[in-house]
This record gives sequence, structure tokens and C-alpha cells, in this order.
Amino acid sequence: MRRRIFLVAPLFVVPSLADIRQELTDLFGVMATALSDANPELFLQSIDPALPNYGSFAENVRALTSRNNLSSSIEITTQEGSDAVQNVELEWLLDIGGVRRQALVKCRLERKKKQWRIVALDPRGFFSP
Repeated sequence: MRRRIFLVAPLFVVPSLADIRQELTDLFGVMATALSDANPELFLQSIDPALPNYGSFAENVRALTSRNNLSSSIEITTQEGSDAVQNVELEWLLDIGGVRRQALVKCRLERKKKQWRIVALDPRGFFSP
């Protein structure tokens, strides 16, 4: 009697583009709500601390949320990449005490420990107080 050995490769679930889009929509929704709720720490959870000049960026976000009555909204205008890296352009609107600030914000995200983290963001000055 012959024995047959079958090797079974583990199946890896690769998220679909629609799943990734929803993950990013959820992430940016949390970020927009965090700004509106004056919760800079929640906003910063999505930013990779390895982001160049993270400290000064975080200080600006904290100052922005502490001094102003904010409302924030975001719309993803473009998204491209893989299940590990995404490049996203956002139409971001901030209403800061009645003053409207709007910009096209470009983000590069990487999946780290199963969660998306922003590793590049431009223009950073958009989040200055």
C-alpha cells in the first residue's frame, strides 16, 4: 500500500479592495471625530510615532484641539495600493471656531500589526493651531 502525503498550505485571507476601503473609511472617521471631540490622543493613535517630526506634529494637533471649537469632515478622493501599503488623498475640512480650512491631504499608510498607521502626511501645516 502506497502512502500519499499531501502538503496543505495555510490559506491567507487577503483583504479585498472594498474591505481596505472600509477599513480606511473607519480609520479616518475616527480621526475626524477625535478632532471634533477635542480628543487629540485618539487622533494621534492612527499616526505612526516614527513619522518624521512626530513630536512637533503632535504638539500642533494638541494645541489645535485645546484652543478651538472644531468640527472636522473627511472624504477619500483617491486610494491606491496593496493590502500592506495604501496611498490616499483626502478632501479634509476643518471648521475652527467659524473659520473654514480645507485642503487636499495626502497620506501614506502601512499596515502594522494588523492595523493601518499613517507613515507620511502632507501638508502637516493643515493641523497647526
